[in-house]
Amino acid sequence: MVKEVKKLDEDTREAVGRVAAGYKFVVELADELKEIELEKDTHKAVREVKQGLRILRWIGKAEKKIDRSEKKIIADLEELKELNLPMQLKTEDENLAEQLKVAESQLVKLASMFTGKVKKELEEIMTDEALLAEYEENFEMTDKIHDHLKELFAETKSEVAKLQKWIGSTQQILRSIRGFAKTLEKLSK
Repeated sequence: MVKEVKKLDEDTREAVGRVAAGYKFVVELADELKEIELEKDTHKAVREVKQGLRILRWIGKAEKKIDRSEKKIIADLEELKELNLPMQLKTEDENLAEQLKVAESQLVKLASMFTGKVKKELEEIMTDEALLAEYEENFEMTDKIHDHLKELFAETKSEVAKLQKWIGSTQQILRSIRGFAKTLEKLSK
């Protein structure tokens, strides 16, 4: 039992670090969106959108690593089910495994949609910013472009907020699993 508990603790610790890194990237993207939205110089805004796209790629990579870590933890929890745990701990193990499965599947689904949708929105923002530079004399056209940009920023911020929420809930579940591992560690001594 000691070996399984240590493995669970190590995998959970690794996953917590990866989730924290993923969350950091999402926060960086949210900050980048604010900078893009407030930027008056269209050329600088286009450069910042490119930086946002880079951050988006980092988020995608981080999410893949988070997914692998979560699957390891789920496997560790399944292994613990096979051990002779007291009924209360067995129930807690099953609940934590189920919560993590739900969060993992939701996060994978949301992250894949997120990267595709937000990438498209960022590319549209970049196009609109370039159009603003081209049509700076045509006030009617620039007003339309500004309206479209406001919609894009609102949608993108909403998507970023959803991802932040799910990453936060995943962090909470991982903290619970670490607490569970600590409890098991105390019992095994």
